[in-house]
Amino acid sequence: MTRVIHNVDVSVVIAAWNSADFIKTAIFSALNQVDINVEVIVVDDLSTDNTISVVEAINDTRITLIKNKSNTGPGGARNLGFDAANGTWIAVLDSDDEMLPDRLSKLLSLKGEATDIILDNFYVRNNKGDILTPYYSKNELPLGPFSLQYLINTNLIFSKVKSTGYLKPLFKSSFVKKHSIRYWPEVRVGEDYYFLASCLAKSATTEVVPYIGYIYNVRGGSISSVLSLQHIQTLLSSDGKFNQMYNLDTFSIDAQVTRNKNLLRAYKYLEIVGLLKDRKLLKALIYSILFPKSSFLLHLPILKRLNLFRRGYNG
Repeated sequence: MTRVIHNVDVSVVIAAWNSADFIKTAIFSALNQVDINVEVIVVDDLSTDNTISVVEAINDTRITLIKNKSNTGPGGARNLGFDAANGTWIAVLDSDDEMLPDRLSKLLSLKGEATDIILDNFYVRNNKGDILTPYYSKNELPLGPFSLQYLINTNLIFSKVKSTGYLKPLFKSSFVKKHSIRYWPEVRVGEDYYFLASCLAKSATTEVVPYIGYIYNVRGGSISSVLSLQHIQTLLSSDGKFNQMYNLDTFSIDAQVTRNKNLLRAYKYLEIVGLLKDRKLLKALIYSILFPKSSFLLHLPILKRLNLFRRGYNG
């Protein structure tokens, strides 16, 4: 059951599934934000462990727990959280990540007057507990305005370009509600990408600020995901849906054409890999000849081409 909480600056939405072992760290990092009024909305996505009891044991009236009646994936769970949000701004926090205590107040103090979405770089902490250097260099995530074209150009598969789909934006609630922006529950790999892309397609004023306050925790049992043909099929279908929903500018259309070619190349590559695994060598050879750009990817290191960063590819 949700309730209305007044005078909330930021609603922190945490989608949780079997997160009992680490969700307390995420929740307390949100509750301990300084110089700002927050609420924490945890949406349990039909966990099979004791995630619910762990959350219910935290005695803080700023926490709202929503129990999903079915497993709808991170996108569907976040939709429930966004619907229940009372804050002027909404932050997305993964259940196994955390924030530095001044992140939210700092982001709000650095934003422009007309900003709809605030972006910041993040730290990566490995499973040994070390905080590494910032994930993006200044060239990979330039400060200032952030465009849809740049988002699309930095979300390619099997590319040296780091995906900006990993970013955890701070969204102005009124903008999201005005334009009815929703996560697409059918997309379980890349859901954050399409949500941010939808906001940008609706001309959200978006900026990258000079601060790093999000900590991306790498965990041994929950991180890696192997890209499959089904994943790419979903991305291709979702890109088609996105293109039909929005009237894109010329630069974004050009970026979409490049991304489509990239997804198709990756799809054919995975088909070739599957044929090789099934020892259908002749057919694999034919595909390699027909799709040379896809077969070229066979030269990439195995881990680099098959294993994606934690929780899978983000768009």
